Amino acid sequence: MNKKIIFIFVLTIIALVVLYLYSFGPLAGKRIANKSNPESLRPTLTEKVLVNNATQPFNDYHNKDLKENYYTIKFPQDWQIQAGKSPGSYFSSLPNGDRTVELMDVPDNTTLELYVLSQDEPNLKNSLKGYQRIDYQNISVNNNDAYQLIYTSEINGETFQTVRAYISGQDHAAVITFSSKQQNYKDMQSLFSSIINSFKWENT
Repeated sequence: MNKKIIFIFVLTIIALVVLYLYSFGPLAGKRIANKSNPESLRPTLTEKVLVNNATQPFNDYHNKDLKENYYTIKFPQDWQIQAGKSPGSYFSSLPNGDRTVELMDVPDNTTLELYVLSQDEPNLKNSLKGYQRIDYQNISVNNNDAYQLIYTSEINGETFQTVRAYISGQDHAAVITFSSKQQNYKDMQSLFSSIINSFKWENT
């Protein structure tokens, strides 16, 4: 084998390894994240929403990252909205807690509620320090069956309260998660509810 053939062979092996990493390995997440649609981060409409007996400006965001999973959601105008780690997700970090919206693929052999109770909540218990369920109930979000889980956990010695809403969809479920320091949660509850209830699937 001459040097040229060896060189081509080595380059082919390297290319195959890189292809594998981007398709199935640790780089796959980066490849998927790059599929976020820039249009999803551009608010299309500003309107006034009643929160705690006062009107507040909200922006409409139309997420068009994944076909069959397009949706609209409203966020307060003063929130800094960023793309999340995966297509179809949003992230906003505030001093007293994080806010996320993401899409969750529920296996065909189960229901959303069963998946929440048998998979997602146990994962939360295992990953969050001091996890304690406060409330769990079946709700409706714009005629979509949904489930709302409220719990507390400890972060850096402080107690945070979180509401996590799971909204059923034709392909994926939407998961909206809002956390705040427990002492601030009551003041934020109406705002969180307004955002959750603004969620609409665009393909239904």
